[in-house]
Amino acid sequence: MTFEPVGIIGCGPIGLAGALLLDRLGVPSLLLERRSELNPHPRSRFVDVGTMELMRVLGVEQAVEATGLGPDWTACNRWLSSLVGDEHAAIAAPTFHTVPGPNSPCLPVMTCQDYVERELLQAVRRSKLIDCRFSTEVRGLERLNDGVSLRLRDLTQETESTVICSYLIGADGPRSPTRKFIGSTLETDPLANYSQDVIFKADLAAHVGERKAPLLYCMTEAGVCVFQPLDGKQRWRIQLFKPQPEELTEAEILQRIRLAIGDDSVDIELTSIGHWQPTPGCATTMRDGRIFLAGDAAHVSVPTGGMGNNIGFWGIRNLAWKLAYTLHGLATDAILATYEEELRPAATQRIAHGVNISRGMGVLIRGIYSGADLADGIAATRYYADYDNVILGQEISSSLVADEKAPAPTGDPVAGFEPCVRGGRRAPHVWLDAQQSRSLLDEFLTRYTLVAGAGVDQQRWQRAIDARDEGARVAVVGLSPQVDSTIYARDALVLVRPDGVIADHWRDGDVSDDDAFERLARTLPTKAPTWTPLNTGTDHGAR
Repeated sequence: MTFEPVGIIGCGPIGLAGALLLDRLGVPSLLLERRSELNPHPRSRFVDVGTMELMRVLGVEQAVEATGLGPDWTACNRWLSSLVGDEHAAIAAPTFHTVPGPNSPCLPVMTCQDYVERELLQAVRRSKLIDCRFSTEVRGLERLNDGVSLRLRDLTQETESTVICSYLIGADGPRSPTRKFIGSTLETDPLANYSQDVIFKADLAAHVGERKAPLLYCMTEAGVCVFQPLDGKQRWRIQLFKPQPEELTEAEILQRIRLAIGDDSVDIELTSIGHWQPTPGCATTMRDGRIFLAGDAAHVSVPTGGMGNNIGFWGIRNLAWKLAYTLHGLATDAILATYEEELRPAATQRIAHGVNISRGMGVLIRGIYSGADLADGIAATRYYADYDNVILGQEISSSLVADEKAPAPTGDPVAGFEPCVRGGRRAPHVWLDAQQSRSLLDEFLTRYTLVAGAGVDQQRWQRAIDARDEGARVAVVGLSPQVDSTIYARDALVLVRPDGVIADHWRDGDVSDDDAFERLARTLPTKAPTWTPLNTGTDHGAR
């Protein structure tokens, strides 16, 4: 029998990221995967700027960015009769477009899930705090007073063992056995369509020509399909939409692909075939005691717009620091109740946006097939890849976030993102150096950060922090006069959580020396007894 602070079931992108976050936070973990390798049939593609900021924290930003299609492919989405046929619409995709923007140090990346997983797995294998086991099946779970017991079977050696974890994360997908174990169910509202999901190889460069796009919808006489370039060269994904659940044969798949290309002579190598019906929804509960659900085990989005994995990454970052603070004795386990409290509204918002743009796109598609004027359809589809405010303007609330008295900014709730300092929002990015190599966002991960405007007496607040020992570690980061102060005022103090969310903010002159720490501590978690590490060792590496 062995012990681990955190067990993670599922070696998909969310499980991998969770293990890496815990590693950065000084917490060993056990990462379990029943398959012998990463999923050979990738589903997601888009990595939004919020997730790329997480990749930056994990040290894999450049590696993930290098897997992407680049700006030539991401400027707009297209609707065609076939790859070589008429173009009905080309709609700008600013949220997808891989070009620098003012609101993040990172670029959005249109890539492929297996490429991202590969980079995350390489980072996992470099860690000395992550025990990563493939070909390992969880045969049984048992709740304990101070943890969770896992009965494991090594599918290669055909041996069984028991591991006890203080906490367990089920990142085991939409059919999650962990969700079933805790008595949670996925409440979904299935969409009335089905899709055959196909990965294939073909040289389509001449057929695409200059009409590159991350999504190339083709309205054929056999139905709608969408080509998705995976490497910008010869690896493709196509989704073949159909009204009935019966699966297409390989011959039918090839026929429909060639019809959508507009060329019967193209050589096509099918490499993987999947089948699904969009079933958006959330689990009835995302936590039971010491067991948590993450990623698709907790919430499922429609594929349209790339909502699913990105909110999964947001959620695992929300959970990881709270587990670490609990295990390190920097907070009581009451902090863990805020995970679902904060994640559920955020996931619901993302899910709803995916459904809304799916329905909006239906207006465009029906217009194309009917020969109607497309103005209404194009207007209904504009948010397909223009939703920065959904990503960066999300606002959460819980006991870890001070009440915001000022009204929220008005404007377009989907695309109209404007950076601002508000409780429950992502702390805005500003560059800390003239070379634009260090972002303020780089300061957030392992502890609370008190961002002090250029006119604030930083030493005063550092003395207040040093005079009290209240558990949560707080570092002061002062902004220099050269930093853009239109977002962070000269007299502003902004308390930011380890996940980059603003916990509280106030003006320097509004607080006296005697009241400084009390003001600071309003949203800091309550200290718990110091954590004594379980007997796992800290150099077990990865396998």
